[in-house]
Amino acid sequence: MSESELAVIKPESLKTYIWLQCFDGSIQQVEEEVAMFCPMICREIVKNGTGSSKNHAIVLPERVSPASLSLILDYCRFHQVPGRSNKERKSFDEKFVRIDTEKLCKLASAALGLQLRPLVDLTCGALARIIGGKTPDEVRDIFHLPDDLTEEEKLEPLKNINDDPTIRLLNRLYAKKRKELQERQKLKDVQTQEEQKDERSLDELLCFINGDGGSRGGKAAKNKRKNKRRKDQAKNPAKTNSEPVNKEGTSCVVPRKADSGNISGLPCRPNLQGDVEDPFDDAELDDGLDPAMREEIDREVADFAMKLNLVWPERMRLDQDQRMESHVGAR
Repeated sequence: MSESELAVIKPESLKTYIWLQCFDGSIQQVEEEVAMFCPMICREIVKNGTGSSKNHAIVLPERVSPASLSLILDYCRFHQVPGRSNKERKSFDEKFVRIDTEKLCKLASAALGLQLRPLVDLTCGALARIIGGKTPDEVRDIFHLPDDLTEEEKLEPLKNINDDPTIRLLNRLYAKKRKELQERQKLKDVQTQEEQKDERSLDELLCFINGDGGSRGGKAAKNKRKNKRRKDQAKNPAKTNSEPVNKEGTSCVVPRKADSGNISGLPCRPNLQGDVEDPFDDAELDDGLDPAMREEIDREVADFAMKLNLVWPERMRLDQDQRMESHVGAR
C-alpha cells in the first residue's frame, strides 16, 4: 500500500478497543491506549488477556460507577497524549476537579479502585482544600455525614504541637464547656435520685396525706380489718354459730350434763386472763342506726352484762353442789 493510500486511511480505523464492564452490568467499549493508562486495567489485559470481546469484558471494581468511569476516561484521554506542557496539564486539572463535592468523592474512590495514582492525588488535594479551615460541624454538613459524636468527644482538647495561640485559646474554651457539662450532669443525677418511685401502699399513702396517726387513716385501717373478719365469718357460718360470743368478744364455754343430752342454759364464762382488743369495735362501725337508738342498745347490753356477772358465782356454786350430791348418791 502506497503512502498516499495510508494518508487517506483515518487514524481511528487503526485503533484497537477493549470492553469494560461496570458493577451494575453496563459494558463500554474504550480505546485500548486510553484504558491502558489505568494500571488495574493494564494488568488485566497483559496478565489475563481479558477485555478483547464483549463476552470477556474486564469487570471493574464496585466503586467504579459509569459516571465516574466516564470522567476517568476523559482524564486519561488528555494525559495520555504526548507533548502536553505542564502548564496545560495544570490548567486542565484545576478545571477538572471543579465539580460537586459528592461527585468528587465518588471520583476519588473510583480512581483508587483503578489504581490511578495521579488522579487520586488530584482529587484528594481538592477535597483537602474544601475542608481546610472548616469546623467539624461544617465538614459534616458539606459531606452530609451524621453527627455520631457525644458532647464529651466534641470537647476533647486539640493537639498543639507548635504552640499555636489560636488552638490554645480554643482548648481553654473547650475546658470551660467541659466543666459546665459536668455540672449539668451532676445536677441531673441529683434530680434523678430525688424522683424515686413511691412503692407505698394505698393505706400508707392515706395515712401520710391525713398525717401520721390521723383519725381518718386509723378508721380506714380498722374498717379494712373489720371487713376482712366479716368475710371470714360469712365463709364459716357453722363455726360462728357453734360458739356463742359474749360482749367482750370471747368465746363461751357451755358445760353439758352427764345424765342428759341437752345443753344446759348456763351463761357463758368470761375470759379472765386479760383484756383482748376487740376487732369489732362498734364505736368505729357505721351501721346506719340513729345515735339515740344506738345509745339505748348499748345501755341494755351493759345492763345485761352486769346482771350476768352478778349471777355467775351463784350458778357456779349450785352446779358444784349438784355434782357433790350425785357423787354421794352413787356411793
